[in-house]
Amino acid sequence: MSLSSRPDSVLPAVRSTPAPRRLLALGVLTALLATGCAQAAGAPAEEPTATAPAPRSAPAATVPPGPEQPATNAPAEVTVTPADAAVEHNPVDPVVVRAERGELTDVVLVPAAGGEPVPGELSADGSTWTSTGVLDFDTRYAVHWSASSGAETPATGTSSFTTVLAANEVDARLNVVEGGVYGTGQVLQFTFSEPVVHKDRVEEAVGVSGGGAGAGAFRWYSDTVVRYRPAEKWEPHSRITVSLDLLGLDVGHGMVGNHDLDRSFTIGAEHYARVDNKTKTLTAWVDGEVAGRYPVTLGNEDWPSTTGQKVIMEQAPTYLFKASSLDLQPGDPHWYETFWASNVSRLTASGEFVHQALPSAMPVLGVANVSHGCIGMSPEGAKFIHDVFRPGDVVEVVGTGYPQADPDDGYGDWNIPLEHYADEQWQGNW
Repeated sequence: MSLSSRPDSVLPAVRSTPAPRRLLALGVLTALLATGCAQAAGAPAEEPTATAPAPRSAPAATVPPGPEQPATNAPAEVTVTPADAAVEHNPVDPVVVRAERGELTDVVLVPAAGGEPVPGELSADGSTWTSTGVLDFDTRYAVHWSASSGAETPATGTSSFTTVLAANEVDARLNVVEGGVYGTGQVLQFTFSEPVVHKDRVEEAVGVSGGGAGAGAFRWYSDTVVRYRPAEKWEPHSRITVSLDLLGLDVGHGMVGNHDLDRSFTIGAEHYARVDNKTKTLTAWVDGEVAGRYPVTLGNEDWPSTTGQKVIMEQAPTYLFKASSLDLQPGDPHWYETFWASNVSRLTASGEFVHQALPSAMPVLGVANVSHGCIGMSPEGAKFIHDVFRPGDVVEVVGTGYPQADPDDGYGDWNIPLEHYADEQWQGNW
């Protein structure tokens, strides 16, 4: 991050020392006494006598300094925060130089290895300078200052400190892209580079607006992964804005966020598909209207398809399927030859897809289940789902007799009731 130059400003000039007026006043008084001019108002002056001088009176009390006399001539006292040689300074925390006595005449905060000075502001009374720019991470900085007081020579000083090291930085990723278009069931997932201890701080730092849905909830799947879903699915044809104020946030164990995150995306038309094992049919809706019905084949008895609402994770016109991805080897009764599937939509991380069925499965579409858990479709059916549906749309499977997909095996978050969503210990039908 490049830091802007320190704005040109004129620091308060050193105030000149007022003239010692009281010394002049005492001198006049002495002269008057010597000429016999001290008298009460209206009384005549007495003639001087030849007698011996009167006894001396006790010394007069010290005359306090006048209002314009400096209180002290001691050097200025200056403190710098963070202290000299400090480490792991949070880059968003300001650097403060304060004159406890005297006035600051110059302050420069600059990377020790060279670079542009960090901007700052001086208080009206000249006693405090505060940096106004965000510092770089993993960087050593030097603070140079000078200050004046009643002393003849201005005071000067230098200190240094180091910001949060790279090993203690935290960054985050979000599973939507700027300007993307997603389905109404899109779940927001934040993935952190380091474990989060202060989870409540992270949740408070997240802002979600738009979409028409009521306030949602967070669910932590691990110390580095948290998801957010609204109370109901996003409103079709709406715009969502997501922010994460992570920069400078202490997430625990001295780990500090090194950037903020802001994304805006839109929700497209409402797409929903329901796959019924009883009829072996996929019915597709677009904005509430039935857009098509297609025969399917589901997982066989040994590889049954999971049930519940599943969110499309990604799509591709072709995708390479290998039996080895299921730990199957040649000779295994479930082994199959490697092939390129067409019009693929992923439903789970473990490998459930909607795709065009192999030629050998075409005769049993709508009749029997012969897949390894995927939803096999006719060419036109698979193409419809690939071309019309998008990531974030929901495909729900019912009637296979098998539990729901684990919510972290993809985005099965809609299978969790909202009142239980934040409860990491809650177990549903999976």
